[in-house]
Amino acid sequence: MSTHIIAVDTYGAQRVAAPQTGKTVSAYKMGYTSAVTAVLLALYGTNARDVSPKQASYRYLQIDGDVVVRRGHILLTLTADELAKAEQIARQSHRAGVFLWRDKKWWAFPDSNHADFTEPGYRSGPTFDPTGFRPPSPSTGARESVVTGIIAERSQREEDGAIWWWLLGETYPHRDLLKRHGARFSGKRKAWYYVGTELPAAIRALVTSEAQSDGDALEAASASPLLTVFGGRIAGKEHASNGDIMLRGENGIFATRTTWIDRNDKPETVWEFDLPPQERAGNPLPAMQKTLQANGAMYSLYTRKWHFEQPDKVAALDALAAELPFSNDEPCTVDEVAAILGMQVKSAPIAEPPPRLFALHDTAFARHELETADSKSIPTGTRGKVVRLYNHNAKHGWSYDVDFDNIGICWSFERELTPHEPIPGIKIVRGAVVPPGAVLPPTDAEIKRTLIEYGQQPTPIDPPVAPNDPDMDEQQSIAPVDEPPPAIRVIKPAVMPAEGEPLDAIQTAIREAKRENLQTLPAVHYSTGRMTPIEQAYVGELTGSITGEVFCFGYAVHEGIAVFINMAGPRMGVEAIRAKLSKGEQVSVVPPDAPATELTAGEGNSGMYHPYLHYLPEARFASLILVHDWAVTPNYGGKSTTFIFRTSDLQATAKLKHHITQLVNIPVFDVWSAYLYEAGKKAMLVRKTRSAGGIDLLSVDLDVDAWTRLITGGLEQKIIRLPERAV
Repeated sequence: MSTHIIAVDTYGAQRVAAPQTGKTVSAYKMGYTSAVTAVLLALYGTNARDVSPKQASYRYLQIDGDVVVRRGHILLTLTADELAKAEQIARQSHRAGVFLWRDKKWWAFPDSNHADFTEPGYRSGPTFDPTGFRPPSPSTGARESVVTGIIAERSQREEDGAIWWWLLGETYPHRDLLKRHGARFSGKRKAWYYVGTELPAAIRALVTSEAQSDGDALEAASASPLLTVFGGRIAGKEHASNGDIMLRGENGIFATRTTWIDRNDKPETVWEFDLPPQERAGNPLPAMQKTLQANGAMYSLYTRKWHFEQPDKVAALDALAAELPFSNDEPCTVDEVAAILGMQVKSAPIAEPPPRLFALHDTAFARHELETADSKSIPTGTRGKVVRLYNHNAKHGWSYDVDFDNIGICWSFERELTPHEPIPGIKIVRGAVVPPGAVLPPTDAEIKRTLIEYGQQPTPIDPPVAPNDPDMDEQQSIAPVDEPPPAIRVIKPAVMPAEGEPLDAIQTAIREAKRENLQTLPAVHYSTGRMTPIEQAYVGELTGSITGEVFCFGYAVHEGIAVFINMAGPRMGVEAIRAKLSKGEQVSVVPPDAPATELTAGEGNSGMYHPYLHYLPEARFASLILVHDWAVTPNYGGKSTTFIFRTSDLQATAKLKHHITQLVNIPVFDVWSAYLYEAGKKAMLVRKTRSAGGIDLLSVDLDVDAWTRLITGGLEQKIIRLPERAV
């Protein structure tokens, strides 16, 4: 029996007093002039009741059973007879407000002005694919549980080898069921598979036919199961700034090989994971966390990160990392840099260390209480003699071996010593001020023990000299020269394709920017310290099973997730809306003359909003602005998204330059700001979000690779140049 999916306009759910009983019930708010109420009453029969109050401007319909509402539309699955009944009712109305999903498109029902199904006008109908929502039947309440057209293909490479099943066809509506029963998705083949001799009963119920594969080995069956953590593939391997190895997954996750100090004060090698702040490649954060947990990863409350510390897991990930080449190419030579930039590159000045405070055999006093390597205490002001000099350390400065009277030799940083004798009656106590609950910084004694343990103690300049040796010759302090800083590392830009060859988004933006001959800004917008008001205007009423009327004065939505909401109303109602959004639930904003719009933080995302609340106790009225975490605390550690509240193009350009400066590992100059702003918009790295209420919000893709390519490409094409003072 053929079925059809329809969508019916609604303004969302709202609590009203039913005239028949006087009780408050939850009902769906419908348009008064369209055919939606008549169609739903005819389809639901006794399962729907008109509970519209007298003199109401809208119709309110109470519906029993399961109701699927998506983006301001009630979704239903109809038989051919039910579809004909709905069409007959719609033809009698001035506007139908009902839409049919057919040929993978939405079609508006016929009405008194249109004799046949027509394509909806701009913003007058649904724009999403409803097949994955499994709408219920209004007459039976049943929802489709089996999708026809799923083929199970059995594969086996060797006679005694592993057996797996490819699941092909209409699997998308059942992706959650497949994942729950052990199936995995192959990003290479774009299909689901299950490893095992027999399919689970729940998956078997979806299969309509089986086939035998002659080959086509399953790459994921033989590969490490740890690849599932990276979305099926490791996309890159590079060195972190401190030398650690980093792996980047297809799903945006980063894994870093680092060393911890365990509970027994012993070094321990671990792999630490940094999760992206939002969905990547269709893999939401809850799914990533479940995958990490299934592979034996542990969550650290101290670092707030997942990690592998088991030796077998660390060894397995080490083996995967060893098979991959590093993503970075060899750096350019100085001559190549000069040729690429079109100017002479000056040598960086060598930073000279500050002069020593003490020379060999000088007298030094303990600035505060110290401790020798064998845990002997050295009181403040104890006299000593410098008997050995050490090379300069970039972080901790000069250091010395000091022979303290009647105590012994102690390796000391220069900041722990003073050339002045202590003043009687004055005692110096060293401490640190930290916020409540924060971890105390390590003491100098702990730092020195760690440097010695890991072999990072600076090398001595002089050979050790026995204290109080009468034959000791007077020696002068030798100021060693630190190792010169590394040369500037410039990566060669990608060569632009010839005319007529296909371009990607970044190359297209660079070529269009060069064709338009973008000019650099003569001056950059700097903040004057004054606040700029954000526009606001009444949008509609917020609903979501709450009491009281809460009004919306602006919102912005990015890829289905609300990133900005401005609301006002009774405090209880405002707090109820805030609580629902904080838990990841959805609310609806109902404009007075358009279908409702759903606002949500995304499935499984809770606690994602920063509240800005102002309460007027005299009026019992609250004004609340919710701003998404992506806009308040941008993540510059990987591919993510942030937002710019644009009050002017100059302000937006300056803010974008700030984000890019924090993101990329190369300098960004003010004169490049206009190019980055315009080219970023052409490359779709900067784009306007869907918003209402006068909000002008730009979304910014924090893709370090894309922005780096945009900068290096602009330099290579001579669109932007390095300032003369920078080289």
